[in-house]
Amino acid sequence: MAFNGRFATGKGEDKMEEKTIFEQLGGQYKEVDGILYPQFEEEEVTTCLEVGKYGLLWLHFMEENHKDCLRILRMKGKLFENAKQVNEEAHQMIEIQMAKYLKKHKPEDPNSTMERWMIMEQAIMSAEEFVLINMVYVCR
Repeated sequence: MAFNGRFATGKGEDKMEEKTIFEQLGGQYKEVDGILYPQFEEEEVTTCLEVGKYGLLWLHFMEENHKDCLRILRMKGKLFENAKQVNEEAHQMIEIQMAKYLKKHKPEDPNSTMERWMIMEQAIMSAEEFVLINMVYVCR
């Protein structure tokens, strides 16, 4: 007998099988070539793709460091909403931080493309570091 992702409640196969956690939460499987694949609604997949770079970084941070909080947000249905919010706030803060950096650090030679490029790269790195530390890698 092959393992199909479900756990039997008793020794005999005629006994009723327990549902997986995914099934208990209302999920369904589709069998393809003897393998059960979870079926997700298109909305869930789309939502996952819409969270953006900083939202995904936040989700990964939460998964690695704050599993309880992540579980609570998932049960409340606010996980992807929070991830989207983190992404939006992070992009806004990056723009603000870059503007501050560029205002403070002017190129000595305004005609030097290389110098302007270096200052812009430093502004981006500085702003992203600020956002990662203060907004993304924080439990919300």
